Amino acid sequence: MSNILIAGGSGYIGTLLVDKLSETSHNFTVLDLMWFGNNFKKSPKIIKKDILTITEEELYAYDTVIFMAGLSNDPMANFSPSMNFVQNTSTPLYLAYLSRKSNIKKFIYACSCSIYGFTNDKEISEEMQLTEYPSITTHPYGISKKTGEIGILGLEDDNFKPISLRKGTIGGWSPRMRFDLVVNAMTKSAITTGKINVSNPNIWRPIVDVRDVVDAYILAIESKESVSGAFNILENNYNLKEIAIEINKTLKTYGIKSEIIYNNIEDVRNYKASNKKAKQILGFNPKFKIKDTVENLLHNISKDFDFENSNYYNIEVFKKIL
Repeated sequence: MSNILIAGGSGYIGTLLVDKLSETSHNFTVLDLMWFGNNFKKSPKIIKKDILTITEEELYAYDTVIFMAGLSNDPMANFSPSMNFVQNTSTPLYLAYLSRKSNIKKFIYACSCSIYGFTNDKEISEEMQLTEYPSITTHPYGISKKTGEIGILGLEDDNFKPISLRKGTIGGWSPRMRFDLVVNAMTKSAITTGKINVSNPNIWRPIVDVRDVVDAYILAIESKESVSGAFNILENNYNLKEIAIEINKTLKTYGIKSEIIYNNIEDVRNYKASNKKAKQILGFNPKFKIKDTVENLLHNISKDFDFENSNYYNIEVFKKIL
C-alpha cells in the first residue's frame, strides 16, 4: 500500500486514475488548482494550491508522488511558451527535487512521445539517448517535456527512483472529457459533420487508450522499488490515414456514415515508438485498440451531447485562465 500525492489529478487521465485507485488499498491525495472542475465519481481529498507553493514538510506524509499537471498539448504550449516552460519543466523538476529532499522513494513523471519530434520511420526505444534521436524536437511542448524528463531522471540515486511515462497520443472517454486528441477529434467530427478531416495521411502517431494509460500508472506505482527510467506507453503505431479508416469502419457498424477527406498539411510531429521495455519491465499489456476506443466514446455520448462545451478543449480553458 502506497501513500500517493497526485499533482494534477483532476485532469483527463487523473480523473480516471483517481477512480481506479479508489478501488485499491492505496491512500492518495490530489494536489490541483482544479481548472477543469471536480469530475470524480467520489471526490478524494483535494489540496487546492499551486505546486510551486508546496513545502518539504507537506510531502513527508507520502512515499510516492505523481506529476501529471502542466500544459497538455502543443496548442497550449504555443499560446504561451513562457507559461509552458514554467509548468512543464520548472514545476515538475521543483516537485521532484523537493520529493527527493523529503525522502520520497518513487516519483512518476507524465512525459510524452512528443519529445521525439519529427523523425524517420524508425521505431524509437527508450534506450536511445535523447541526443541520438533521428530528430530533436524544436517546438515548445516537446522541448519542455524533454528537458523536464532529463532533469528529473538525473536526480536518481539509491533512495530516489524516478519513472517517466512517455505516453503516445491518448484517446477515449473520461469524465473530464477532451475532444482535442486525434481519435476523439476525428470521432466527434464524423458524428457532428459526417466528415473526418485528415491533416496528412502519412504522419505517424503512437496511439493508446486512456484506460490503458491508467493501468500504466498503476503498474508504475506498484513496480519494484528498483524500477526507474523512461517507458514508452502505447498500444501501436498508426498513420493518420489508418486511424481515420479504423474510426470510419467502426462508426459504420453503429449506423454512422462519414466521408474521409485527405489533406497535405505539414506537421511538426511524426514518430513511431516501441513499447517493448514497458511490457518487459512494468508488465504493461495494452488491452484496447482504436475500435475499442471509439466504441467506448459512443457508449458515453448521449444524443443531446454538447460537443462545443469549451471545457472539452484544453486550449479554450487555458485562454480563459490567462
